[in-house]
Amino acid sequence: MARKHVTLKTTLSKGEFYWVTDVEADSDEEAIVAAENLFMAEIERIGEWEFTDYDVS
Repeated sequence: MARKHVTLKTTLSKGEFYWVTDVEADSDEEAIVAAENLFMAEIERIGEWEFTDYDVS
């Protein structure tokens, strides 16, 4: 397995959301699924996090 850096992006009705993480996977497809699973595990604890970085233009 290789370590892969994954960026997932979705367009929502009022903006875009990115999820960036590192996973161990044998293929890009496996990396995407692993990243989605990590995101779902984090979102279950949504009350425990906040945005820590920003960019305003």
